Formats: sequence, C-alpha cells, structure tokens
Amino acid sequence: MFIHKKVRLNASITQSMRFFLIDKEVAKWLGDATIENKKGGRFMLNLEFEDKTWVSDTILLEKVFERLIKFDMITAEANLPSSVEINFMPCTSKTEYCTEIHLVHRHTKDEQDFMSRFWDEKFDKLRKYFNSDWIIEDRDLVLSDLKGGF
Repeated sequence: MFIHKKVRLNASITQSMRFFLIDKEVAKWLGDATIENKKGGRFMLNLEFEDKTWVSDTILLEKVFERLIKFDMITAEANLPSSVEINFMPCTSKTEYCTEIHLVHRHTKDEQDFMSRFWDEKFDKLRKYFNSDWIIEDRDLVLSDLKGGF
C-alpha cells in the first residue's frame, strides 16, 4: 500500500529541502528531530499527531541535491518498516520560488488511513509556514513573485 501527497511551497527547492534535512527546520512542521544529514544517517523523529506521540527511527537511504530524498522509517510501537520517497521539483520551468513536493509513503495496510491524515496535517502546516493561507494553484504559476521578479 502507498500514500501519495503533494504540496506547493512559495520557496526555492534548496530552501524546501532544508525543511526535510535540518533539525531546526524539521522541528517547525514535523516534530523534534536529531538528524545525521548524510546517506546512511539516522533521523530520530519525535512525532505527535491526534493525541499520539511516537518515536521514529529513520535511516536516510538516498539524497540527490535539489531532487530527491528517500528513507526507511521504523516506529518503535509498530516495529514495521515503511519507506518514504520525497521528490522536489520546480512548479514550472519558469518559476524559481515555487517548489512542488511529492511524497510517496509505502506502508502496511493497517496504517493507510492514519498515515494519510498524518501527512495531510503535516503538509498543511509546512504549506502555511511558507505560504500562509495561500494554496498555489495552476493559475498562480504565472505570478511574478514565483518567477523571482516583481
């Protein structure tokens, strides 16, 4: 089973990736983290959602600058591995400050509904950090502030 989520951020790809790889940036939307930002590095994430708190021991499998992050996530409670792949791309070839993030989370069937709600909430929090209440739609991709000029 898998979950696919996406979000558009009013930020560069580099800035967006920092929010997945740097402890203090991850803490702003996902939860407290201790991160070894290298291939094979560990992410210790303290996650909170719907009155539940759990620790995720995560291993960074692959990192391609301004393109991709892959990791395996194991929670102590379930002790079942799941994999997460995060792809970063410009919203269009003409936008510099609009990054589209696609997340694919492969997991067990039992986690489907819970993890879908979890990523919805966390991506909404990340979007609000960068965009406030703005949800960047296709028609917005021609705006000058997303192109880097005013």
